[in-house]
Amino acid sequence: MISIIVPTINRGAQLLQLVEELEKVYQERVELVVVDDSAQPAQVDFANCRYPVEYLFRGKKLGVSSARNMGAQASKGEYLIFLDDDDHFTDCWLGDFVQSTGTCPDLVCCNMKRVEPNGAESFVDCKDFGFGGRGNGIVIPGAWMIKKEVYNRVGGYDERLSYSENTELYIRVDKMGVERNFIPKANFLYYPSPTGGSKNLQNMVDSLTIILDKHRDTLSGHVKHLYHQIIGVNQMRFRNFSQARYHLWKSIQFKPTKMATWARFSLACMPFLAKHLYSETVTHD
Repeated sequence: MISIIVPTINRGAQLLQLVEELEKVYQERVELVVVDDSAQPAQVDFANCRYPVEYLFRGKKLGVSSARNMGAQASKGEYLIFLDDDDHFTDCWLGDFVQSTGTCPDLVCCNMKRVEPNGAESFVDCKDFGFGGRGNGIVIPGAWMIKKEVYNRVGGYDERLSYSENTELYIRVDKMGVERNFIPKANFLYYPSPTGGSKNLQNMVDSLTIILDKHRDTLSGHVKHLYHQIIGVNQMRFRNFSQARYHLWKSIQFKPTKMATWARFSLACMPFLAKHLYSETVTHD
């Protein structure tokens, strides 16, 4: 059995639409586990849903990583797929995942089509490990399925993280040397949210700081450079220029020829100028 786990909060319309989309790709031996952090239960009637549904209402916001872990714990499937309540997929998406279980892999990934808010589309290959040693596509929930036993063995999601939690999970999965299968179709459709987690700068800083500390011995120099730079830029937005200089200098140590990082470090040494160039918020362009 496959368990599809969906965290949701105050988005009844999106959840209803997702359930309707899942009905169109119905497969036997699949269950739906919904973990609802809304203040009030979602007004979604599951009575006529062909999938067995486990609806877990928590009544308060406890975080997406916590919701996914709770859904996994309550699930009955041998395999887990995590979806957000506004996700989209092709007609082949679920059927191909079901078929892939025949060889009992630890992890199954499909290709992905990324659709920007302006409508621009790009193809993401799940075998492309160019970004920090792992592909951009395979860390997005909905583009992969994991054996529950492996998920439990790796410890599930780190509930301290509210940003880059999928990447961090994959860092630990990679260390296990799992058996992977690849579906060579762009079955998952990813629509980046213009108001998503990357707009919460404090969550970003807190989560990346945890990841840098937790995986200091295994992260590549490229990733350490990138994460310290992100933290440094955000510390400039927070007007914490001593911390900005610290993290940008750490970033330079991993890639000393990156002139853009040197420029940002120089700005952190000139707060009066940095305040004009870096706003305290990220706009939703």
